[in-house]
Amino acid sequence: MYIHAITSLIAPVLTPLSLLEKKYRWGERNHKIFSRFHKMQSASLFADETLPDLLSDLLQKLRAECDPGLFRQIRYVAWAHSLHATSPFDRMEELSTVFQTFFGDQEIEFFSATQASCASGLVSLKYLQAKMRAAQQNTLSENCGSENQASVCGVLITGEKCFHRTVQYVDQNGYFGEAFCATLVGMAPSPHSLHLRALHLQQLGAYGTRMRETDRESENAYDHAFLPVMTETIQKTLAGAGRKPEELSAVLPYHISPVTFDRLADRSGFSRDIVFRHNLYTLGHCFCSDAFLNIKSLLACGDNAVRARCILALASGVAGTFGAMVLESDNEDIP
Repeated sequence: MYIHAITSLIAPVLTPLSLLEKKYRWGERNHKIFSRFHKMQSASLFADETLPDLLSDLLQKLRAECDPGLFRQIRYVAWAHSLHATSPFDRMEELSTVFQTFFGDQEIEFFSATQASCASGLVSLKYLQAKMRAAQQNTLSENCGSENQASVCGVLITGEKCFHRTVQYVDQNGYFGEAFCATLVGMAPSPHSLHLRALHLQQLGAYGTRMRETDRESENAYDHAFLPVMTETIQKTLAGAGRKPEELSAVLPYHISPVTFDRLADRSGFSRDIVFRHNLYTLGHCFCSDAFLNIKSLLACGDNAVRARCILALASGVAGTFGAMVLESDNEDIP
């Protein structure tokens, strides 16, 4: 599978840490940890816009930026949720016509993926890959030409609102942000596309209840298990891609507990210097969007073009979910 393009929607003015402290009242200890230890600075927040309005703006921007030929090939749309909710796809009767008209296809399929917390974006990629692969096989059975066999595309939507205490900040670890991505994927390459070489997901089922309840003993056990399991996830993903840690050109973190990625670098065998920190301190943890925001930002940084050759992107969810993917570019010039 290939990532053709990523459209992002980030607040035009970021909310500084000082205002976040007043808004959330997270206390002096958290503020010292966020500002001095984690070096966090700001977050992307849309104070007045509703979630449906933001999704509409994102899709309008996708259409404006997308290659028209690829846009016409979109057959599947999935929205990855960190939270256990299905909105807006629970309102399909009123939204189906809107989306079908927007994409110009009465047969387009919509999905809402959750249960993997902030790793649900990678789960959704696997699901889109399965749907597009099945569509390819159907065209093969119908004896279609090879050009049509690879003509189906999908869109992954990521991003949510910080509407409740549980999705505003995490004691000592960081805070959330509102930034959205529409990631266009397909089964055939296009100019400047990234090839998804490997994607691996793991889950510690014992911590599946952390979305609704937890206790100190469970939290301590999770903290103890986290680094070994994430390291194992990285190792299995690299093995699936046929790559070694020293071959990586960039590692894309998710935006929580920045020091974690130095520790993962030391455990996994890649350099701390290749951790891409462009958004790590400024946007907040934007739920399932972090990996895709960072892919887009990495490719847009001219100084880092050579580093985009082999990318490891990470995701982790509060309910014991761990994910990683390896992306590669064969392009000599990366825009």
